[in-house]
Amino acid sequence: MNQVIDNIKQRRSIRRYTEKQVPRDIINECINSAIYAPSSHNRQPWDFTIITNKKLINELSDSIRAWYKSIAQLSLPLSFIKEVRKSAEEMMKRVKSEKDLFFYQAPCIVITHAPNKRFFAQDCSCAAQNLMLAARSLEVGSCWIGFADIVFNKNNNIKKKLNIPNSHSIMATIALGYPEKFPESALPRREPKKVWIE
Repeated sequence: MNQVIDNIKQRRSIRRYTEKQVPRDIINECINSAIYAPSSHNRQPWDFTIITNKKLINELSDSIRAWYKSIAQLSLPLSFIKEVRKSAEEMMKRVKSEKDLFFYQAPCIVITHAPNKRFFAQDCSCAAQNLMLAARSLEVGSCWIGFADIVFNKNNNIKKKLNIPNSHSIMATIALGYPEKFPESALPRREPKKVWIE
């Protein structure tokens, strides 16, 4: 099979990591792959904050947990909406767990951020996908942590702590690390509706 397509199909979101740190040159290779993503008008808006300090990663995870705990009550009036209730229940499981269910003990976090301008979210999403595909090709696991994106964008103190400009939005927070194991197969894929217009 084509190596690129094979790598795409082998990529999985990894939620169990070993303690082994990812070498800096491999992290740099993943980021160098990210910057080759397409971008609107070739503006290449992305910047990256790389965190390998375990104490800081734990602090960030605790901050995410505390933020969601503080808004848990706000979800109650809307809990009759099935999607809201399901999301709130999932979040409370993470908040109450003693385990790190936000970064999954990953030894490295890469935050992609950029000014909040038109098409920059799409540009950075392409870069994030490149980064994760590069990681998989180098036998490194990854997981896009959407819950972290939400909190980091709501909390300017976290941005300040990480030296991320206040004018930037967090576009993707990605955990990186060596997985305990890569899943052998993907979950079933939904067959999308295809409309051919010829």
